[in-house]
Amino acid sequence: MASAALEAENITRRYRSSGRGVEGVSLSVAPGEVLGLVGPNGSGKSTLLRVLSTAIAPDSGAFRVCGLDGLRERRKVRARLGIMVDRPTHYGDLSGWANAYLFARAYGVPEEKADRALRGLFEHFGLAEYRDEKAKTYSYGMAKKLALIEALAHEPAVLLLDEPSLGLDYTSRLAYQRKLREAAENGCAVLLASNQVDEVEALCDRVVFLHRGRAVAEGTPEGLVSSLEGLRRVVAALRNPVPYAEVGEVPGVRRVVPEGRGLVVHCEDRPGIVAGVVGAIVRCGGDITGLSVERPTLEDVFARLTGEALRGEDEA
Repeated sequence: MASAALEAENITRRYRSSGRGVEGVSLSVAPGEVLGLVGPNGSGKSTLLRVLSTAIAPDSGAFRVCGLDGLRERRKVRARLGIMVDRPTHYGDLSGWANAYLFARAYGVPEEKADRALRGLFEHFGLAEYRDEKAKTYSYGMAKKLALIEALAHEPAVLLLDEPSLGLDYTSRLAYQRKLREAAENGCAVLLASNQVDEVEALCDRVVFLHRGRAVAEGTPEGLVSSLEGLRRVVAALRNPVPYAEVGEVPGVRRVVPEGRGLVVHCEDRPGIVAGVVGAIVRCGGDITGLSVERPTLEDVFARLTGEALRGEDEA
């Protein structure tokens, strides 16, 4: 794809110790496009981003960033990337400002431009009053915001973001989403790894599902969700997990997926079916603490494709 800012072809990288990683993954991101990378923990999202950031080499495959070979021109590739990992690390004894300034200058941003850009970003992300405090005193959410600042300050051509909103409060999430949209509008290509389906549906132009290291589907959020037309999701929060085989036998129920301590039931959109689902859950011994009927989401598409939940109990 000649116009792609980021293009990966048949990337494979497996870890010998666990066997996990990615296998044969191909994708492309055009300038100004936001591509969502969605999959459960252990599906290979972080591994793929580490390969594309040049942090680790693939076992096989190739990728290009702004036309540059990701294996042979690593230094030039890195200069065009903005990278945010899930668990960022900083120089703890330096202030937040000093960390960000160091990153910006390392990417070749002139002194005055770096100062101007960082002032705007620290203000945007609500860190201006904490800029002179040591990074080791920052909370997890503050460290995530500092990492976002570092990824954005040099105006990269390609952004690689691993669970960027995890740990952010509501206001900070809105600030991050506004800044991401702004970057895309200015031509930045964004690869966003996230399990926050509401965020992915709101921000991403296209989505790639990863399952056990392989890409299993690709499309627009609207197109993927519309494949479940005529279905509804009944979400039952339970006090404790229960056996749920009987729920799957209710006429019109297509699939039952455990999520945390509750159940997500994919069923036909027809009269009386919610009552049937509730009755079956109660007969199974379920103590329902909350119930909602919703339109399908990307989580439901993933469950249909793989038979597995997108998020585990600790994420639900």
